[in-house]
Amino acid sequence: MRHHPVGDGSNVFSAHTPHQTQWTKRALIIGIVLAVLECLIAPYNDFVIRNTFLAGGHFPLAPFFALTVLALVVNSVLRFLHPKLALSSQELIVIWCIMIAVAGIPSSGMMRDALGAFAAYNYFATPENEWRSLFFQYIPEWRVVRDETAIVSFYEGLSVGERIPWGAWLKPLSVWALYVLTAYFVMVCLAVLLRKQWIEYEKCTFPLVQLPVEISVHQSGVVNAFFKNRKMWLGFAIPAFVHTLNGLHAYFPTLPHIPVRYWLDPFLVGRPLSALRPFQIVVLMSMIGFSYLLTLEVAFSLWFFFLFFKLQCLIGSMLGFFITKGPGVKWTAYSFSAAQEAGACLTLGAWALFKARRHIKQLFLSGFGRSTPQSDAQNEPMPAWLTVFGVIGGLFLMIYLNHLMGMSLGFAVLFIIFSVGVFIALTWQIINGGIPFINPSFSPQSVSLTTLGTAHMSPSTLTGLFMQPTGLTSHLREFMMPNVMNGLKAADTVRANRRKLLTAMGVAMVLGLFVSYYSMLKVSYQHGALFVHTGGSGGVRWLSTVLTSPSMGTDWTNTSWTIFGSAFTIGLMWIRKVFVWWPIHPIGYTMLSSWASFKLWFSIMLGYFLKYGIVKYGGLRAYREARPLFLGLILGEMTLAGLWSIVGMITGVQTGYRILLD
Repeated sequence: MRHHPVGDGSNVFSAHTPHQTQWTKRALIIGIVLAVLECLIAPYNDFVIRNTFLAGGHFPLAPFFALTVLALVVNSVLRFLHPKLALSSQELIVIWCIMIAVAGIPSSGMMRDALGAFAAYNYFATPENEWRSLFFQYIPEWRVVRDETAIVSFYEGLSVGERIPWGAWLKPLSVWALYVLTAYFVMVCLAVLLRKQWIEYEKCTFPLVQLPVEISVHQSGVVNAFFKNRKMWLGFAIPAFVHTLNGLHAYFPTLPHIPVRYWLDPFLVGRPLSALRPFQIVVLMSMIGFSYLLTLEVAFSLWFFFLFFKLQCLIGSMLGFFITKGPGVKWTAYSFSAAQEAGACLTLGAWALFKARRHIKQLFLSGFGRSTPQSDAQNEPMPAWLTVFGVIGGLFLMIYLNHLMGMSLGFAVLFIIFSVGVFIALTWQIINGGIPFINPSFSPQSVSLTTLGTAHMSPSTLTGLFMQPTGLTSHLREFMMPNVMNGLKAADTVRANRRKLLTAMGVAMVLGLFVSYYSMLKVSYQHGALFVHTGGSGGVRWLSTVLTSPSMGTDWTNTSWTIFGSAFTIGLMWIRKVFVWWPIHPIGYTMLSSWASFKLWFSIMLGYFLKYGIVKYGGLRAYREARPLFLGLILGEMTLAGLWSIVGMITGVQTGYRILLD
């Protein structure tokens, strides 16, 4: 896809030509230690204290806050003592990359709902809902926790003198850990497979990487040069003032505050306006900053298509259509919009693979020993043979494990193909759209019920599908692949050794998974999963609804919407190729009714109009001069989020101040 020069961050990313140099062991040690601490602390911070999530989203708070402290405070002290003691730009980026590699594991990306999938089937079963006779027989013995006492204590907390029953969780978590690590490895291989296409050929913008790079590379004197920019501190001061005031209000309600979230629902009363609900305005200053880093057409599309979705709802209500929301459709979306989103994302994923076909072909030939490895192939983050066999072997293992967990073999193949397409499409969204919080409104469950219907899926397959922990299926706001891709991009800017970095990130993922298991189980048993909201039963409840409903075939209405979404996306890509002036980018349509669009549309729109005005009346020079101010907005909001999280953990107040999205 074409690339616009304004706002591409090329002044940062073109500073270095990627090649490999050495980096010290202390960066690896510091990164691993901080990543482990991140996984250890995040469940308590996120779900007990209910602070701003330390590991939430694809611009997670903990890694960025740690990077800021290291670059601004620690490095300044070290340079004052002796310049050679300071962490280099390469070391700072390596530490950040290692930390973002595990960011999604202890939070919504995995642990928030993962443990409930192993226990909810039993705890929420009653004689009235008849779950025991409905689907218990389709659950493999090793798939879930079988100790009923362990399940009750998990949800309600430990009794006096009772200990955490680690043994009851050993078997199901071991199998699931194998599946998760396989999925992570496949995502890493996919990132390596597409790295050259997206970073070197298409030159994607990678908005989420630009600020960490700015903080790391501009080193001169005792204090980093980035932190000497007055415009940056002006931008920093705006969110600092707002969130200081609002944070104090959270602890002392008599103090004033500045609202940053507004519900429009009270004004949307009666048909057809009620069809627009829920409708919210959220002002996230960090998102205003990120949207300034986007090309104008991308920023425009992100908020335009959300309003286009609301217009569809309004027109549908005016025409008298009954707007439904079927099983697996998430957040504020409806079945018709989720179907369009699914069609758009899968089309985009297929298109991304098609565009990279030559590079992928070369890697596969090298992997199978059919061609002589080229010099640039030897500089890839992984050897060609490992990338190829990692993708193929990993996908086959995931298919086999899903088959063992109850899915028919044919459906398991379709499920994994669907998952890979979504992983690729959402990663493309993040590295081009700068979206720190994503979450599609469709899911494997909604797409399967739409296209196949229950008539073409056995009860065992449905059970295996709906009992999947959501971190790798429907709750994808922190899945691994975008973080790996962002890490590879950041590594290139400081000429870090790609293979060493990727190895370090892989080690962090393995350690992070097991530390997160420990931390989340401890939090759940000490405080009760019902209280900390870590043992959801949504998937099992949907499963019981589907199994007790009459058998249904293909939902042709919503399948047609899926086909329409695919065709509309192809049309948008074709128009952009033919007409240079066309201002609408397809990325917004792939996020039509997603949770991210619902929460972020207004902030993106503010960033778009601010950038549009600056570029229109001041040109490229004005854009570059204003850029530090918008980076300051991001830095200010993230720094205040980190500081208030520290305050929350110190005070233990569970009504603390949460800045970023839940």
